[in-house]
Amino acid sequence: MENTPNFDYSRVPYDYDHCFNHQCPRADGCLRHLAGVNIPRDVRSVRCVSPSVWPEGDASCPYFRPIKKIKLAWGVTNLTKGIPSHLATAIRRDVRYLWPHTSYARIRHLERPIRPDMQKRIERIFAYYAPGSHPKYDRVTEEYDF
Repeated sequence: MENTPNFDYSRVPYDYDHCFNHQCPRADGCLRHLAGVNIPRDVRSVRCVSPSVWPEGDASCPYFRPIKKIKLAWGVTNLTKGIPSHLATAIRRDVRYLWPHTSYARIRHLERPIRPDMQKRIERIFAYYAPGSHPKYDRVTEEYDF
């Protein structure tokens, strides 16, 4: 696998394990390997999977992560736009209690995304209070699932 021009290395978590096993039969589909081959020149050190634990032959690798993207939602300021106020208040209250105070503040300020599992929980809150309505996030992005 070669360096991927549209891969944004800045999105790789600082403690993410990279893999440099180019002989691995699953390397072309592994997110750890993709991160490993896309390290920018200015990055001096990274965490990596030790060669001593690389699987032999066709053995499955416990460190394999498939290359897949997920939809991340950002921000909740417009979440209940278009919902009657008495329902919107209840929805915002229930959504607010899904996270601790600090985490919720980071979500409100677009510093932390809402992962798909939490998006489903928000959808269930909407289904309970306002069937047929859907949350309106400030923005939605598609990113690698690190």
